[in-house]
This record gives sequence, structure tokens and C-alpha cells, in this order.
Amino acid sequence: MIGLKVPCGALFCLVLFLLCAFPTSGFARDSASLSGTLGLNLIPNARMDDVGMMRVNYSRFAKSAHASLGVQISDRLYLGFRQTVDKQDDPHLFPGMDLKFRLFEERAYRPEISVGLQSALGHKRMAAEYLALSKRYRDFDFTLGLGWGRMGTRQTIPNPLLVKSFSSAKRKLDGENPNQPSDWFTGDAGLFGGIQYDIPTIDGLSIKADWSSDNWQAEQSASSSFNAPAPWSIGLSYRPYDWIDAGIAMAGLDHFMARISLSPNLQGWEARSSSPEPPIALLDGRPTLPALYQSGYAETSEQIGLSRIGFNDIRAEAVLDLKDTTPSAFQIGQGARHLSNMAGQRPEQIAFQLARYGLRGPSLILNRRDIEQAGLTHQGSAEEIWRNTLIEDIVPKSIQIAREKFKESFGFRIDWISDLSLAEDENNILYRTALIPSLTKRIGKHFITENAMRFNLADNFDHMSDYKGVSLTPIRSDIEAFTKQSLIIERQYLAGFVSLAKDLHAAASLGYLEEMYAGLTGEILYRPFGKSWAIGVEVHEAVKRDPTASLALAPNGDPVLSGFLNGYYEFTGTGATLQASVGRYLAGDVGGSLALNNEFDNGVRVGGFVVATNKSDFDVYGGETNLYAGMNLSMPLGSLPFIPDDSRLILNTKPLGRDTAQRLENPVALYDVTEPLSYRSLTRHWSALTP
Repeated sequence: MIGLKVPCGALFCLVLFLLCAFPTSGFARDSASLSGTLGLNLIPNARMDDVGMMRVNYSRFAKSAHASLGVQISDRLYLGFRQTVDKQDDPHLFPGMDLKFRLFEERAYRPEISVGLQSALGHKRMAAEYLALSKRYRDFDFTLGLGWGRMGTRQTIPNPLLVKSFSSAKRKLDGENPNQPSDWFTGDAGLFGGIQYDIPTIDGLSIKADWSSDNWQAEQSASSSFNAPAPWSIGLSYRPYDWIDAGIAMAGLDHFMARISLSPNLQGWEARSSSPEPPIALLDGRPTLPALYQSGYAETSEQIGLSRIGFNDIRAEAVLDLKDTTPSAFQIGQGARHLSNMAGQRPEQIAFQLARYGLRGPSLILNRRDIEQAGLTHQGSAEEIWRNTLIEDIVPKSIQIAREKFKESFGFRIDWISDLSLAEDENNILYRTALIPSLTKRIGKHFITENAMRFNLADNFDHMSDYKGVSLTPIRSDIEAFTKQSLIIERQYLAGFVSLAKDLHAAASLGYLEEMYAGLTGEILYRPFGKSWAIGVEVHEAVKRDPTASLALAPNGDPVLSGFLNGYYEFTGTGATLQASVGRYLAGDVGGSLALNNEFDNGVRVGGFVVATNKSDFDVYGGETNLYAGMNLSMPLGSLPFIPDDSRLILNTKPLGRDTAQRLENPVALYDVTEPLSYRSLTRHWSALTP
């Protein structure tokens, strides 16, 4: 009996599903939908952008406007933040976090399948979940989907999920309480679908037609004068260049949609962490050591991080202290060529004990002949050198000509940091921008200090406390007060590092650790070399800083104890890392978090996170929630003229002024410090070994 009641839109979707059985051929030009995720006009599809694609989208339809910022963090995960403005009567804001996860890639006889959540965390008005299937046939791309929430209000069927708690739930489609995981995939489901045709004679031009499962119930309930759009739409999408596309569409005969998207790929960012260093040239003929060593080789050794240099008849040995600004493999190549030039006739092996701030990494033993062939005759490759490289503990047998010696060294960088919140229902978009120059000083083998200043350049936090309220024990809700001073001390601390055993490292830091907190941190990390996982624990004793004091140096309140158990998993062949944490946050709340971070070959880093704790906070989405989510983007600038090495442009997109689910920003997290020593770092960039 249900089949007799399904409207003609379901038949339309059924036809699309049958067409999906054809094998793949042709080329399609994916573009954004109304909400900012890839799709047709009004509906999403199952497609994913290229990894590293950042998409900024703006669209208008039915007296509403949508602005979104999203990034394809990995080949399976898209994460975006969207702000929707309803201008039907009084302007009202409906922010949300959107995500899409690819379950299966398209094959010859299988469609691409993705699951998505619109306003997964956000206002209920725009909240929806969906399962989408997309299949290409020549110049056509067909999509069929099943939606919940606002996507489950037209062409509805009973919830196909067999779990009773899903199918029996009566879901509210509007209200001031935010959308929560308990709302996901509940209530009736709706069918949607569409077709995209890529015109082969006009490069970049596509025709889109779709049938939506959104009946605009929330808008009709909020305003009796609202004229709901028809379920069908047809339009055009045009991509004149790879980084921009625009679209127009008609829904019925009385609603018009316009959209524009900017989509640069972060992997195309040309700046690097530092300017490229000139490779050390190999000298032919294996000249003898004394003459070379007396002609300035000691200074070169120090510059490239070599110490405890020694030789015997079997190998040339050294400790190589790695830097962050260049790939570890390039530094190993520099050291190998330098030692080969110094080693004379006999040694056939070049061995390094890798180190970082006194932390002990793996020991590598390279074949000297491989280095010489690659550098002098251009025979062989970095991959062949890796196959012949041994990874084992070095037992020093050489006579050392350069003892371990660490003189004070300095590093200077400048970070441009912007914090942005698209998750406001009172102030549209909140932002702040600051310039943070910092000076890092190496003291001996195991210690560093950092001194950083924050120049607050611009923000729109005026009267922020008027609508967010005032907390008697603020964690980060007093962010407005911290922006009142144009200049404060950002960081000023001493940090020490030590390896307790093989693959087991410890670190501690004391001082002003971040803008809002000073204190003491301790961390232990077990990161086995050659494995894709790591586990660690960190403990913080933090004291809130007084934003009204000069440079925010005075303490304000009692110490707060927090700590976390952290687990890490690296995705093979990529720079992506999944981090899971459980522990106690700064407000005394207890909970856990998941974060996915990806670093591309050019040094650009992008990531997203979500945190859930046992305490609720006044939510910028319009109610209270115990969830907190955000996205971060970091782009290197150090190779640009007149910019110091390791300088970065940093964008953080997250709700601002929250008190719950907040943790201390550890400036010397051990996982980041040990990354240059990791198996992943070596193998991903090993081609940089040979110039």
C-alpha cells in the first residue's frame, strides 16, 4: 500500500537508479549545490572534491542566503562550516557544521556512495542527513538519494533504518535547541535525485536537473506568507577556470537560485616552510680527511646539524639533529654527502643517529657507494638507496673528531593568525586577527625557550558579552577582554625533552604557554618507529591569566588540573592522522574528542575536530550543547622573500567564547616534535634525499 502513495518524484528517482547500472565513461565537472557541498542545484550528490580542495561558496534562493567554507580534508572526508540567513521577515541566522563521508568509490558497475550530515552540529532549521548514490555514464552523472530531517519532508517513506529509536522518533524541524547526534537519521525519510549533463562541445558547462525531498516545512510554519518552491529545478553550472564555478537555476516557475564558488586546491600552494637550501656537492675521488677538515668542514657540520662525527674502517658516523623547516630526508642527504666528502678512502657505510631537541630517533646506515652514484654519476635513485638502508641501533666504534657540542641557536618566525566563527546566530560572523612574532632559542641539548608577542590587529567582539552573558569563572568566554589590549605576551616558556627508552619520549614546559593560560605541562609519548600508531598521556597544571593586567602577565584564579590520554593513527601513504583523546578539560568537564589532521607535501596542514563532554555550554547555535567542533588551516610562508623560515598563515574556524570542551594549547606537543623522526616523515619525503 505504501507504493501506491509514493508521488511521481519517487518514480523519477527510480528511473535514475536504473540508469546507474551502466558502466563508467566520460568526464564530469563537479560543482557545488545550494548548501555548498558538491551536488546538483538543490540536492547533494555522492561526489568528493580532490584532496586539499578548499571551497568558499555563496548562494541565494527563496529569500535565503548561504555562505560556507569547507575543505576536503582527506579523500573520504569533507568538512565545512555554513551560515544561512533567512530574509523572509526579520533576518535570522541558522549556522551549522556540514560533513560528507565517502563510503564506497565508484566502480564499473557500482555507484559512488556517500553519507552526509547538513548542520550535523548547528541549528535545527537546516539540519538534514542523507545517503547519496552517484553514477556516471559518458557525459551524464546520475544521483539518487535518501534524506532525513528537512530532506525527509517530501516523497516520504517510513524510516528504512530498522533500529526502533530511529524510526519511532518524532523529529522537530525547527526550534532554538541545536541539532544533536540524537536527532541524526530520525523521523521519516524522503527520496531525491537528479541528473547532470556535461556539454562536451563547451568546456566547463553543465546542465543540472534535480528533484528535491525538501518541502520547506519549517519556513512555512514560521511564516504564513512563505511560498514553498516546487520540488523540481533545472539550471546551468559553468567552470571557466579550475578554481571558480558559478550556477543559476529555476525551481518551478517562481523561484530563482544563483551560486558562485571559489575552490583553490591547497596542494597547489607554492610557498614552503623555508627557502630551498643549496645541496652539498659530492667531491670525486674520495679526498683524504685532514686537508678538508682544516678548510672549514667543522663549520658546515655545525650548520647542517651534525655532531659526534667519527670514522673507522667500516663507517662514518654522526648524530644528526633534525629541523622542522626542511624534509628529514633532505637533511639526511646533506649529511651523507658531507660525511662522504670527509671520510677518506676506507668507510663504505654512512651512519646517522637521528635526533630532535635531544630526543633519540632511529639509526640509519646508508651505503656510501649508493650516495656517490646518485650524486656523481646520476645512477640509481632515492628509492634504491632506501632499499639498501639499514635501520638499527648504532654501536659507536669510531674515533670521534667532533664531540657533541651544542651552542645557543635562534629561530625567528612570524605567524598571521585569524580566528573565524560562522556559528553565530546573533552576530552573523565573528572574527579576530593577530600577528605573532616569536623567537625560539636552543639551550644545550635538551632545552628550548620561546618568546612570542601577540599584536591584536582587528576584531568585531564589541558587546560580545551582551548576548553571550558573563561567566564568573571564564575559561575562554572572556575572549573579548583579551582583545582589548593591542599587545600581550603570547608565549614565554622553557621546555625540556628526553628519551626515556627506545621510542619512548617525555617533555615538560613551564611558563606562559598560550594567550590565556600559564602553567606547567608534562607529557609522555610512545611512538614505535615503523608503526602507524602511537599513544601518550599529558597532564597540565594551568593558571588563568588576567586580561586586564599589563601584557596579561598577572595570574587570575586558582590552578586548574587537566589531562588526557591520547591515541594516534596514521593513514598509510598520506600525511593524515586520526587523533582520539579522553580526559578532563579546563572547566572540569570530562569527555573525549576526535580530530583528523592532514599535512600535504607542500607543508599545508588542514584538520577538523569534534569534542563532547559531560557539561553543556550556552551554544552560539541558539541553545545549550555539550558538543564543540571546528576546523584549522595552516599555510607556510617561510620561502617568500623577506619572510622568516617556518612562518605561517593560520585560519581557525570554530565557535568563539566557549567555556566547556576547552583544552590547553600545548606549544610543544610531543607528537609534532617527533614527526621529523618518524617512519612516515622519512618515507613520504625520501625522494628529497638526492638533489
